[in-house]
Amino acid sequence: MKGRLTIYPKQAAEWERARVVLLSQPDIETLFALLETNSANFLYPFDLEQAKREHREFREALESLGIKVIDLREALARYSKKKEGNLESLRIFAGKSLRYEFSEEISPEDRDLLLKNKEKIIQTFDPQVLAQLIILRPKCRIRYNPNALDPTSRFISQFEVEPANNLYFMRDGLITTSKGCVIGNLTLEVRKVENEIVEFALTQMGINPIYRVRPPGNLEGGDFLPAGDFVLQGQGLLTNEEGVNQLLEHKVYGFLEVAVVKDPRSQMDEMHLDTYFNFLSRDKAILCEDRLKRDDQPEVELWVPEGTREDFQYRKKKTLPFPRFLEEKGFKIIPFSKEEQERFAPNFLLVGENRLIGVKGAGKSFWRRLEKEGVEATLIDFEALTGGYGGPHCMSQVILRG
Repeated sequence: MKGRLTIYPKQAAEWERARVVLLSQPDIETLFALLETNSANFLYPFDLEQAKREHREFREALESLGIKVIDLREALARYSKKKEGNLESLRIFAGKSLRYEFSEEISPEDRDLLLKNKEKIIQTFDPQVLAQLIILRPKCRIRYNPNALDPTSRFISQFEVEPANNLYFMRDGLITTSKGCVIGNLTLEVRKVENEIVEFALTQMGINPIYRVRPPGNLEGGDFLPAGDFVLQGQGLLTNEEGVNQLLEHKVYGFLEVAVVKDPRSQMDEMHLDTYFNFLSRDKAILCEDRLKRDDQPEVELWVPEGTREDFQYRKKKTLPFPRFLEEKGFKIIPFSKEEQERFAPNFLLVGENRLIGVKGAGKSFWRRLEKEGVEATLIDFEALTGGYGGPHCMSQVILRG
């Protein structure tokens, strides 16, 4: 990377041209999730090398459109030398990620020796290795070796890792509003560490998040979609009322209407707003046909800002069904089937108005219908990557549009 890249994160509308996108290519951390998918919130096992190839194709498609792509490991490692103090911050964070546990018989003197050696190890490593440490989060259990031959074999170490194995779904750890980046609070225990890693990566890039959601609030990025003079903020299975209330209280959306989309189902098959809905343009959107049924229609709670841009409060204006809200905002609703939803049809990444990158496996019929609506789609075979329970929208975090 030549020169200094300064990024001022801003995303006013999902259909604005994407300028900078944050990705995280699956790697060794994903392997541990694949060893037992039912513990990692993955749908099915897939080949890691195939997933890497698909992810590289996704990145290349973005870059071919002139979009700046930054991988999380690049944010951690390559940005470590961009600013004074960044490398030392990286070492400190990596040092916390490498955890030592001593058996009771280890003497205080030997504990001190081992911890000093750990410091030397961290100082020795290249930034790329430090980034791997941060993502893998190894734990080292140390005890004496009764059969030691010399100082190099005095101890026996056993390792386990607690990797951030869902990290390639970069959407969920944060949201990017018209004011900047907000760090969420992921709901599933297996994913909570992602918030820490993403926040640190942003600071390495010189981006200071404007807020971080605190427990008992939960916020996941797949529940947020900006739309110009308003935003859609999903509330359901993985983003709760307390999380939404924190965002309203801290005015992270800016001086905009906030449509809180309350999901009556709250089921994992449609875990986020972006799993059953997406925008195509400033006047077209798609919605899963099961959400047009009376009992499964999300309810929109519309909050409007009152006051000035510098000093305002939100007031709840009205409540209405989600489809009716969209129609009142002037959007044509294009329905799609539940079968298409299960093939990740709506989970595409809009890179511009009527321009997207989507899942080839969603089906020819779905993509032909969108083509008739004037949509230009780049389709990629995400057969492996979708096994982690998400499509290209889930796999990307746009931090600059416009």
